[in-house]
Amino acid sequence: MTMKLLLLMLVVVNCLPITGCFRNCKDAKYQFSMVDSFAPETDSLRIGDTLWARSTHSTTFTDLLTNAQVNFSNSNIGVNLRILNLPDTSQQVAGGISDFDILTIDGNEVGNDNIPSQNKNFYFEEKKNSYLLKLALVPKKKGTYCISFSNSVGVVHRKKGCEKAGIEIDNSNTNNHLYLYQTFFHGLPLDEYTKTHVYCFKVY
Repeated sequence: MTMKLLLLMLVVVNCLPITGCFRNCKDAKYQFSMVDSFAPETDSLRIGDTLWARSTHSTTFTDLLTNAQVNFSNSNIGVNLRILNLPDTSQQVAGGISDFDILTIDGNEVGNDNIPSQNKNFYFEEKKNSYLLKLALVPKKKGTYCISFSNSVGVVHRKKGCEKAGIEIDNSNTNNHLYLYQTFFHGLPLDEYTKTHVYCFKVY
């Protein structure tokens, strides 16, 4: 896979459209934001360690367009988990999904992705006025990996006339260890999407 194609996939493909209404829905009316995190925040793990991936948010969001508070409960918020392997012996990135055991603690795995070697799709679980997604990622192979959650576009609010929202889901870790990404791509400048979404680490 070329560097140009990788960047295109990170920016464009890494958005998961979620629909859940058979009526003619409105275009996205709201713009929301959420965060995700990975723990422990370290640049290295051992085979068999657990990397926790989490994202939570109240069912009430602040609309970034109007600053209004919006109850967006009863909605299917979906994300795409992407895992890329940055091999030492090649400049071609590879899918890393099969290099991990992925356990769903909160949320639901859904459907098949068009690139299953790289991506796995999940819905948030709605519980006690919150949306929850919690995954345990257990590495099975050594290597250098970069992982990210997509934004969620076209999220349908089924309670109110099938209105839609777009949700930006940024990574909240203090250190994303993106030096591993830049080392692999020989100092390639980081685009904004990579800076705000991608988290990298090595497995020994």
